[in-house]
Amino acid sequence: LLLAACGDDDTPPLADGSVDLAMEAGADAGTDIAVEMAADTAPADMFVVEPPPSCPALPEVAPPACGSGPVARGSLIPGPADDAFDAALAAKAFDYDRAFHAIFALHTGVNTEVRVPNAADRETIRRFFEEHEGWDLAAFAESEVADMVSWNKVAGAYGGVGAAADAFRYAVLRDEGAACEDVERARSHVRAALGGVRRAFQVTGEPGIIARGYQRNDVPGNPVEIVPLFDESGAPLPAEKNNGTWRADNSGALPEYDWEDSCSRDMIIGWVVGIAALWEVMERDPTFTDEERTGLRGDAQLLANSLMEVREEGRDLEIWDADGRRTFHGTLHESAIESVYLDFSINAQHAIMSLGIMSALARVTGDEAVSSYVHNELVRRRRIHELVRDMVGGVIDFEEATNYSNYNMAYNGAWLANRYLCGDEARTLVSDGITSDLYEGRQPEEIGQSFFDFTYLATRTGATVGASGDAASVNEALTRGLATLNGFPAPPFWNENVENCDAAEIEAGECTAIDGETLITLSDTLGRGDNPVSTTPLPMSIRPPSNFYWRSDPYRVNSPGNGQSLFPGVDFRMAYWIGRYLRVE
Repeated sequence: LLLAACGDDDTPPLADGSVDLAMEAGADAGTDIAVEMAADTAPADMFVVEPPPSCPALPEVAPPACGSGPVARGSLIPGPADDAFDAALAAKAFDYDRAFHAIFALHTGVNTEVRVPNAADRETIRRFFEEHEGWDLAAFAESEVADMVSWNKVAGAYGGVGAAADAFRYAVLRDEGAACEDVERARSHVRAALGGVRRAFQVTGEPGIIARGYQRNDVPGNPVEIVPLFDESGAPLPAEKNNGTWRADNSGALPEYDWEDSCSRDMIIGWVVGIAALWEVMERDPTFTDEERTGLRGDAQLLANSLMEVREEGRDLEIWDADGRRTFHGTLHESAIESVYLDFSINAQHAIMSLGIMSALARVTGDEAVSSYVHNELVRRRRIHELVRDMVGGVIDFEEATNYSNYNMAYNGAWLANRYLCGDEARTLVSDGITSDLYEGRQPEEIGQSFFDFTYLATRTGATVGASGDAASVNEALTRGLATLNGFPAPPFWNENVENCDAAEIEAGECTAIDGETLITLSDTLGRGDNPVSTTPLPMSIRPPSNFYWRSDPYRVNSPGNGQSLFPGVDFRMAYWIGRYLRVE
């Protein structure tokens, strides 16, 4: 049985050229699942709705006075008050943070793809990092950033997780008693990220509808063709729904923004990671206003309402658009394989994503109806937490053909579900699936993708939104995750051409990597896109560049690059600040 699933994002392009692939499952396995995990097993008149379990309330924020630190927090990645603090890694994070806000998030508050066409400007940016420690590139260069840089779009998969990195960074600096100037700057970045995330809702002009992405039309960038939502007769455009059409602002309030519709699974879960982190950090922090909290909560409520709605094909968990249609990759239901619904539940990747998304939205909204939907519909009636426990790793790992976008989406769901799902029984089963089936298998345990490592450790240690983790449960996954972060190139991080193995070496089946030392043994089987892949993961120091490593193939040996695209390191920032934020005792 070929199950074509998870064909989500292909823009903005990744440096490794990856696109989404089909999932496969054996026909026999599908038959077993149909028997054991049939959807909607309980007749409505036999089902008794229970009150949802109570979620632990966060304490009021009472940090040390700014400037009084550093204060030890007992975090997964040691901070400056801990003996094991890695000053060099923290310095790299500092440079990625200031690159992010000096360049990438300058006009939007969230992650935006960037190109620097002129070699002299690239040299100026290099000097900004090697000779300077400030946050203002324009002041350093004595030139407007817009004279050097071309911005592309904000995309939800990266915009949301960049917002989460900013939220966690602020909370860490706040709770460590960092210098007042640093805390205040980080707080301003949270506010900018809040505006950037909320803009993805506002620009669509429809309640509960979120953009796939958006971009400024008044700064240098890539011109796009704007298509109206409807033709003169009221029929939606384009006639055949696609994976993203550019629209003019539909709110009447943001004429300087254009937006891309057809929000997909990987885009929506990225946005929700940002929403949840912003809420967690802002919820009890008195320096944020009730208006700021109410605005974010309102967006989350409308999104939750839209996802809970049972649509025309009799399923919920669909992503809909401002043109009144389901988006191109808009199914999150556990019985969906792309746009096809089966009569049984099989898609454990959808299950972990939807459970994570809805648990996070339940936390943000504080709405009992959303919490009841998670507890009574998804958990008690449809038992999707059991699907996660039993199958989540097996529907993603296809050896050389693995699509790492699927892994990234699953780990976003795992991060959200472990952190925000209330109810010990359900969370325990989800945790079992994350640790034993999703992580402790052939790939995630060996590849050293830091976000995967730290999500696994949050799950293994029991670190949730309401509890610190058990330090005794931290294992070698921390060492792997830190090794990857240490191997990241320091900014500025350019999309350079990388060829570890030439054509003759590929034919011979082995080569010496660009570091002149690492021997690469090539697999007899090509990877996705017919790309040569190694039999073992490449160390980060010789991996081809990527704008987001957690969804790129760590076995791929070569990748072309133009040398002009500047990568934001939002993947590094996300993982690093999660590690600094998570507390273990």
